[in-house]
Amino acid sequence: MNKILQVALGVIAALGGFVDIGELVFNSQAGAVFGYQTLWAVPVGVVGMVVFAELSGRVAIVTHKANFDLVKERYPRWLSSVTLVAGLLVCLITLSAELGGLGLVLHYVLGWNEGFFTLVGLVLLVASSLLLPFQAIERVYGYLGLGLVVYIVAAVHHGPAWHAIGAGFVPSGGSAQYWYFVVALVAAGMMPYEIYFYSSGGIEEGWTEADLGTNRANAIFGYPLGGVVAVALTVVAAQQLLPLQLTPQNLGTTLMQALHELGPFAFWAAVVGAFFAIGGATIDSAFSCAYNLAQHQGWPWGKKNGWRHSKRWTATLLGAFGVGYAVVQTRVDPVSLTEYAVIASAVAMPLSFWPVVRVSQDRELMGRHVSGVVTRPLAWVFFAVVCTVAVAGPVLMVLTHMGELT
Repeated sequence: MNKILQVALGVIAALGGFVDIGELVFNSQAGAVFGYQTLWAVPVGVVGMVVFAELSGRVAIVTHKANFDLVKERYPRWLSSVTLVAGLLVCLITLSAELGGLGLVLHYVLGWNEGFFTLVGLVLLVASSLLLPFQAIERVYGYLGLGLVVYIVAAVHHGPAWHAIGAGFVPSGGSAQYWYFVVALVAAGMMPYEIYFYSSGGIEEGWTEADLGTNRANAIFGYPLGGVVAVALTVVAAQQLLPLQLTPQNLGTTLMQALHELGPFAFWAAVVGAFFAIGGATIDSAFSCAYNLAQHQGWPWGKKNGWRHSKRWTATLLGAFGVGYAVVQTRVDPVSLTEYAVIASAVAMPLSFWPVVRVSQDRELMGRHVSGVVTRPLAWVFFAVVCTVAVAGPVLMVLTHMGELT
């Protein structure tokens, strides 16, 4: 019974933690511009996330090594340094976008100075990171992020056009702008910081081979449920904004869709869900910065060692929060920064994921837990997907001027 409860809690945390500012921005914009036509990109990203999360968790459990431990071991020094710099930049850009989004949510609801609320959000996140146990951070922000399930209710509230939705899960051709959104939706579903955090988190929680089933269940059931929320965001935007030819330029528009469809209770549920989903992603990004640098440099890391015994890791964590806040204070638009974060993540994915794929298939290291006849080909298929996304993302971003929504 305890094992079942652990799996259930992990699935809920994964569901609540999957949707971040990337999904809130891109899925809503895609629905407003293309209706249901980009829905097929969401399961591609979700299945890719399931595959890489399961691989990274299994490798961490069996080898007791997180993502950047493998990067350091598997790459020559120059390439591991390049991967580290790319990983840190991506995490910092993502952290800045998420932190800016947090300030936007509070500003939109309470109407006061956005910079002040960004600082309030920062203080809350730093306090949570320092004072809460690791598992509590994961659970609290994951569970309260479940407020976003109101978009699932909103999507089916008035009986959607199921045939049209079903057709949206079949890939179709389109303009460069269409493919830009497809690539962005796939990339948003497989943000590297989620893998960095997941593999390191398994070690933080002391997972052993007895937890391999928990790892598999969390990945297979939690992330797809989060993907349903992402699909619902697109469906709701297609229902409400496409007929009016409106494209959401800020998070407020996305939040208002819940109010228009279901009323005030749903609006406040969406606000709470968005705040904690974005806040959780901000914490994950900051932790990932600290994990990556500490693992690459061979420093003691993680809350498991205590702050006093992981001083450089703690300093990096706080420094990442500080850099993110400084970027937000330049008044850069968090929505635009989110687009840069997603495309930059796409570029970083192949270098970050390659060592995990290789080690998962190394029988000498993995023993009887080596990837089998299902996971091995899936890993290569989705590694090919991330390589394609890494090349196509920047090209389409330039060609379409970031989707031409501004």
